[in-house]
Amino acid sequence: MWIMSLILSLASALFATLAQQWARRYVKMPQTQRDPKSSARVRTFLFSGAQRYNMHIAFEAAYTLLHFSVFLFLAGLAIHFFSINKAVAIVVSVSVGSFVAAYFVLTILPYITFDCPYRTPMSNIWWYTSHTSLFSGALCLRYLFTKLHSWFVPYSLGEVRRRQPILVPLLRFFEDAVSKHKWRLKDGFRETVVRRAIQASHNADVEALTWWLQLPALAEASKAQGILECIPKETVIRLLTGPIDSRKTHFINRLMSLLRSCGPDSLAVRMDEKERKTRLLGCLHVIHLIAHASVSQIFDVDFVDVMRRNFANMSFMRSKWANSDVGIRITSRSICALLARCLLSRLQLEGPELGWLQDVIGEPSDTIFISDSATRDRMNLKAFVYGLLSGQDGDLPAEHAISFTETLAILMNAGVQSPFDRTEFQDQLSALIGWIEQDTTEGSNEIVDKLRRMFEDFLPPPAPAPAPVPTPTRTSTPATSPAPAPMPAPAPTRGPRPTPAVN
Repeated sequence: MWIMSLILSLASALFATLAQQWARRYVKMPQTQRDPKSSARVRTFLFSGAQRYNMHIAFEAAYTLLHFSVFLFLAGLAIHFFSINKAVAIVVSVSVGSFVAAYFVLTILPYITFDCPYRTPMSNIWWYTSHTSLFSGALCLRYLFTKLHSWFVPYSLGEVRRRQPILVPLLRFFEDAVSKHKWRLKDGFRETVVRRAIQASHNADVEALTWWLQLPALAEASKAQGILECIPKETVIRLLTGPIDSRKTHFINRLMSLLRSCGPDSLAVRMDEKERKTRLLGCLHVIHLIAHASVSQIFDVDFVDVMRRNFANMSFMRSKWANSDVGIRITSRSICALLARCLLSRLQLEGPELGWLQDVIGEPSDTIFISDSATRDRMNLKAFVYGLLSGQDGDLPAEHAISFTETLAILMNAGVQSPFDRTEFQDQLSALIGWIEQDTTEGSNEIVDKLRRMFEDFLPPPAPAPAPVPTPTRTSTPATSPAPAPMPAPAPTRGPRPTPAVN
């Protein structure tokens, strides 16, 4: 055993030296080419060879041989002391046994729990050995129970009927076992761990985000901005659903600190205007996701009030409504309109809420208080449409028109999801345009034109004006009819040209 241990340790050292040489050659060979195209071609050529010959197995072989060498040396040491001193041999054997037991646990632990960070070079060997054995055993048992099931199914004896509830679950169990071990052998240890991580519950994302929000060492605004921009909408909703607790408090505080760093009087003096605008848009996007989810009554009343006081107060929003960037204007207006819709659905409104609604909607608080639900929603819709389109030069860009359309559909009760009801949206949009056309507010005609251009696919083309019919005059003597004058060219209209009627 000692001689074998010496041979394996020398072989492990030799493999480690060769692995260093292979890695150095793999890195340096592409660097000898001055042309980037040639360098990329050499690197691709070497990479394909490394994958074809399974180079990662050769690197792991050095560690595996070293571990085998240690085990052989310890086993030979315990056997040798039994011929010298039994007491010392027992102590050595117990120590070696404890070491082997700990090593065995570290080897099979990743097999039991896939998120375990501990593993040994024997874990891969154990993985393929155990799954091959289990796959073979499950395959044999599945064949056996399939035969038993085929024998018992044709008969209708009472004893057979009592055995069916036992055979069928066992057969399904072994069929699932065969499929599971087959896929694990095919994917391997690493791919199985990756697959399990991807298929894990979404609660893991919420737990990770909660852990990050509580770390004071990651308080840099640049890191927080990058993480907040990548958080999916579903994760934000899961994080903020339920009563206000420490998770919500940390999230609100982190978002508030980012918003303060976007202000012109903030301490973030190293940021230029482009970086400041990018960070502000990222924060407003997260707030807009929360306001959008609030319409579906996912959050409780207290959390909506917290959002209104912290992120939609007028001292902060008025400057964003007048911003030169279209995205900032649309997102800030949408946040206020969606939160206002949540407040307007309440039966009783308090003084602070009415004061905030008066600033958002532009109507007196007494008028809002005594109005019914439909009138309140119409006030909110008018404030959103007029506030955005009346001060907009030209039409909205395509990337911002989508956000405007989603908020408009919610305010018109056409759906809270992005694929909203097209028929309902078309009917509500036609009613909105007809209502604005009857409005005497300055700039209403301009807003109607912008809405028609923006949603020309939803609205029918305007009907052409009927041509005037000439009135015939009676004359006492017939006169020669003059040549007919040419018809004037029709004025260009938007949409498809109507087909003229044939007289």
